[in-house]
Amino acid sequence: MLSSFDYVVLASYLVLIAAIGLWAGRGQRSTRDYFLGGRAIPWWAAGISILATETSVLTFIGVPTQSLRGDWTYLQLALGSALARLVVAWVLIPAYYKAEVVTVYDYLAQRFGALSRNVASGLFLIGRLLGSGVRLYGAAIALVLVTDLGFPTAIAAIAIVAAAYTLLGGLRSVVWTDVLQGAMLVGGAALALIFMFRDSGQSVSGVFAQLSAAGTAAGGSKLALWNFSLDPKVSYTLFAGLLGSGLLTMSTHGTDQDMIQRALACRGTRDGRRSLILSSLLVIPVAALFLAVGSMLWIQMGGDAGAAATAERLAAAEGLTSAGRAYDFLFPFYVIQTLPAGVRGLIIAAIFATAMSSLDSAISALSTTAVRSIWQPYILPGRRDSHYLKAARAFAFVFALLLVAVAVLVWKYEGSGDIRSGFGILTLGLKVLTWIFPPLLGVFLVGVLTRRGSDRGNVFAIAIGIALLLVFELWPRLFGSETPIAWIWNPVIGTAVTFALAAAFAPPARESAS
Repeated sequence: MLSSFDYVVLASYLVLIAAIGLWAGRGQRSTRDYFLGGRAIPWWAAGISILATETSVLTFIGVPTQSLRGDWTYLQLALGSALARLVVAWVLIPAYYKAEVVTVYDYLAQRFGALSRNVASGLFLIGRLLGSGVRLYGAAIALVLVTDLGFPTAIAAIAIVAAAYTLLGGLRSVVWTDVLQGAMLVGGAALALIFMFRDSGQSVSGVFAQLSAAGTAAGGSKLALWNFSLDPKVSYTLFAGLLGSGLLTMSTHGTDQDMIQRALACRGTRDGRRSLILSSLLVIPVAALFLAVGSMLWIQMGGDAGAAATAERLAAAEGLTSAGRAYDFLFPFYVIQTLPAGVRGLIIAAIFATAMSSLDSAISALSTTAVRSIWQPYILPGRRDSHYLKAARAFAFVFALLLVAVAVLVWKYEGSGDIRSGFGILTLGLKVLTWIFPPLLGVFLVGVLTRRGSDRGNVFAIAIGIALLLVFELWPRLFGSETPIAWIWNPVIGTAVTFALAAAFAPPARESAS
């Protein structure tokens, strides 16, 4: 368990985060300040905030699990993600700034009509609640291991802390707390890696030799970086990384208000692009850092047999339904049981940092979208700006409660994964995003790249795209056989099908005449 010194470190971190959040959020007098930080966020801070948000607790806990149980082929997904950000920076960002939108769904209203905006906003609310609920569950793992709290209580406690400064300070508080939290998550992983390497008593060459000689359940090397397989049932391949992960990142960073809101809060198109370029440069090194942590964890735990034995003990201790689920507990468990006092506190604080950097931005994006797409145009239109600012803060509280509910459901039903599809909460969190955002990307691309598309046509195309993806997800139950494709191909199918269907519809006569 943690020492008194560790708790002092944790408490100091929470106080510092609260202070930064309150300082950054001072003087919030308008929805422009609350939703967009007054459009005065420096590009470098926005870029770090993007990285901190996506490098959630799923990354901190989940990515080490990929190399602990498998190999380094997850890095192929990071490569596709890095390249996709450049496409978003040059294709979508200029269109959003030209339209002067507060949320990206306002762009759909301008380009097609209110129906497209409303459907996209509703799907975002559902998708982000699901995705961030998974992240909140992952954050609770660390809190459960260091306290006597049960999962529901731990989940609620983390959500309350993240919601508090978001509710008061809006996006500006989110960005500037994310800057600290981004430094914490990278620093915490690096610190853990240094101590694990020191405790192994091996040289760098010795570590590489041990990992190279070890094999995975799939028959490859523990240090395998590339998989050129064309098998659509395998998730971590080069082609799946470039196409599947690339389109997934385009959809999350281009159509998910949670991610894109920072780029929209910069001073203009040029700075918005720079923020995405910075995150593109950082994503591969950060992924490699966490994979290295997983490899060293494999060595420290005595290989596959030692990790499996520890997972079984943790599953029994925490009342989990399978040892497979307990693999997501191994990294925080190792930190708590092995590392020195103070260092433990810093790394657990880093895990909390990753959790709150994801939750605060989700709460901000959800409340912004609810006010702009639902409350302001349909419930109470024509009110003063101060009214909508109060409404945004009320929605922030409501969405925090909903995230708690989703996280509790994930805790009850989350699965363990396998070597072909990926492991644990990381795969679950990514899979949830592939059901909704790729079809939205298809419609956005029709709007930006073509003169085609209509309001009702977009709704039809999105409905077919999502329905098709859910068929693949439910394939075993519907047809009694293994799903013919891995989840990583969902973005390719969802984007392509929706784009083709939406582009098949001609614009209204008055629009095409203009």
